[in-house]
Amino acid sequence: ASVYGENWKEEYVVWDPAWGTGNLTRDYKFGELYVSTLNQSDIDTANQMGYNPEATKFQYDFLNDDYEKLPEGLRKAIEEGRQIIVLMNPPYGRANEGGRTSTIQKGSADTVVGTQMKDDKIGACSAQLYSQFLYRVNKMGIKNICFFSTTKVLTGVSFNKLREKIEDSSEFKGGFIIDASEFADVKSWALSFSIFGQSK
Repeated sequence: ASVYGENWKEEYVVWDPAWGTGNLTRDYKFGELYVSTLNQSDIDTANQMGYNPEATKFQYDFLNDDYEKLPEGLRKAIEEGRQIIVLMNPPYGRANEGGRTSTIQKGSADTVVGTQMKDDKIGACSAQLYSQFLYRVNKMGIKNICFFSTTKVLTGVSFNKLREKIEDSSEFKGGFIIDASEFADVKSWALSFSIFGQSK
């Protein structure tokens, strides 16, 4: 609200591409909300619980599925250059030697988007899942990105090229850092929430 105004939930198209069961949106009502998640079971659970009945909910593998699989209304909003906010808490996990990952299933960081990032010479952060989410959002031309991540995305050397891509069209508007252990069953580490908005 401090960046986009008190009525941002009504005035912007909002999309959470890592929705799960709606932790970021389910306590609020939106004018035009799109939510996607990897698992249909998440959507089934959310519907049973009555979370965000106003939303267009859809199963979508954000790091592998084609753009054409997006709902028509969301594609139209993107293509018409409407004001869209991506609000997300994407998965964390980095590929290590042998394709292993620290917090996700083996091979999960081997995605279509990850390959695109390597081809684009984005660097070592290409193996990080939340980096892949940020890269794809940026490639779609969406300039308003609000997301949880590690603090490395703002300060890490391996993220320099990704930050440059994002900052070509967006600028850092604000954010905060909390202890990740504020979330249930999560270890203690610095978790940042960052807001990037369209450059003036």
